[in-house]
Amino acid sequence: MDNVKIINIEKTYLSNKNSSKKSFNLNIPRLEINEGEFFGLLGPSGCGKSTMLKLIAGLLELNSGEIYIGEENIVSTPTEKRNLAMVFQESLLFPHMTLEENVGFGLKMRKISREHRKIKVKEILNIVNLEGMEKRYPDQLSGGQKQRGAIARALVCSPKLLLMDEPFSALDPKLREDMREFTKSLHSKHKITTIFVTHDKEEAFFLFDKMAIMNQGKIIQVGSPKDLYENPESSFVAEFLGIKNIFYGDIKNNVFYGKDFILNLVEVKLKIEKGYESNTCFKNDNMDYKGKYLAIKPEGCFVCKSWPEDPLLKKDYGCIKGEIKSMSYMQGFLRLSVKISKGYSIDVLQSYNSDVTFFIGEKVIVGYNFNKINIIN
Repeated sequence: MDNVKIINIEKTYLSNKNSSKKSFNLNIPRLEINEGEFFGLLGPSGCGKSTMLKLIAGLLELNSGEIYIGEENIVSTPTEKRNLAMVFQESLLFPHMTLEENVGFGLKMRKISREHRKIKVKEILNIVNLEGMEKRYPDQLSGGQKQRGAIARALVCSPKLLLMDEPFSALDPKLREDMREFTKSLHSKHKITTIFVTHDKEEAFFLFDKMAIMNQGKIIQVGSPKDLYENPESSFVAEFLGIKNIFYGDIKNNVFYGKDFILNLVEVKLKIEKGYESNTCFKNDNMDYKGKYLAIKPEGCFVCKSWPEDPLLKKDYGCIKGEIKSMSYMQGFLRLSVKISKGYSIDVLQSYNSDVTFFIGEKVIVGYNFNKINIIN
């Protein structure tokens, strides 16, 4: 099995050559990526995603640690002998070479015969849907065609591992969407172990089997996109994945006490683990906070003018009064921000209903689904 294993790797950048002060430190105790997996590194700019990819590729030198492909520790192996390929933000095709020559360049460096190169290049160009374009130069190709050419060049030497560093970030939105679909389809067919760097949440949810969320040189949480969104272990992960409703406070008797507001949790008590509830009696305006975060997913909320008389709804939902602060229409959905206290609002994403009209400043009720709540220490 050609799993990728990363063990205790560290890469430090100093503030300047004459200083011992660290300006950035990447420290990954352990990470394992299964053979054939489409794995993502996701996080804000400067968190260490691209640095980790370059360390795996051998483009940067480790301070310490081990990187395995299968049973082989590749740390001391030169880049060209690691049997991996990398696709960058730009296609980096040689402008003076045809597409055929660009794609076959790696084979030529490996002393593969001209006849065999032509066969392999033709095969791979068919796979990436660039057949018939062999004689074109890069300036005769579109942005998407160039990136598919770069992918073909990466795949033609049959690497064990494909590394992709934000390869679609320079493309326009429609082309980026097309390339995502193409890349996912390509991986589904050929199952090449792929590590893909992005800061785009939409890209991550569409592409990855599993991903690691990074921040400040560390991995915060690893799992499938669905698992991370449904069960974030920190407020950083929840917020980064688009859960805007993150409130700080404490829990007592199945009530969440935030600053200037309370939320009745009722049925959430089944989800509250031992230790979440405070043993301290307190008032809402003078609390001894215990460091609990309550995350409510926007799609788990709805806005209404009056609370429906539905016993099943009351079983699954709590409610709080508020005032509409902003709203916008998005492809069949209505996104609303509802002010629930002096400094806090709830973000709501609900299906658009042309029969119901809301306006800024209107007093409304926000319903929140107990099953769409995460309690985070």
